[in-house]
Amino acid sequence: MTRASSRAGRPGCLALSRREMARLQAHARRAYPEECCGVLVGRRGERTVVVSVHPADNQRRESARDRYEIHPGEVLRLDRAAAREGLEIVGFYHSHPDHPAEPSLTDAEQAWPAYLYVIVAVSAGSETEVKAWTYDDTLRRFHEWRIEVEPERAALVGSGPSTAVTGR
Repeated sequence: MTRASSRAGRPGCLALSRREMARLQAHARRAYPEECCGVLVGRRGERTVVVSVHPADNQRRESARDRYEIHPGEVLRLDRAAAREGLEIVGFYHSHPDHPAEPSLTDAEQAWPAYLYVIVAVSAGSETEVKAWTYDDTLRRFHEWRIEVEPERAALVGSGPSTAVTGR
């Protein structure tokens, strides 16, 4: 899994299509009052582009209300599929039921530098805000990234990946 990035920890721009934004928001609403989680696949650059959103099962069954964990086998499977398409895992997403879309202490303890963390705040079953963050392990703090929602994937990356990564 590629983890190196010259922009690690510094604020930037995350771009994704309306369709992919809607997928992660719908996942957060369905999972409420528990946390949802998933993987973001795309390309890094001046703008990190999310090509596809991959919902995952939250493995933290006993504490799903305020914790999440993605099965390592699922991350490895997606990483390999993404690499075959010239893509990579650029980050992860999860929801904060009845809490703001701000990283928690637990998020900071478990964050990997160079990855994006998208947090969806969900209150009473409806998303209230979506924010993107990267973790700077030198400064030991998160930096917020701007999110650009584009009308169509074609505007972001051309023809897009095959169904092997997108699962469609």
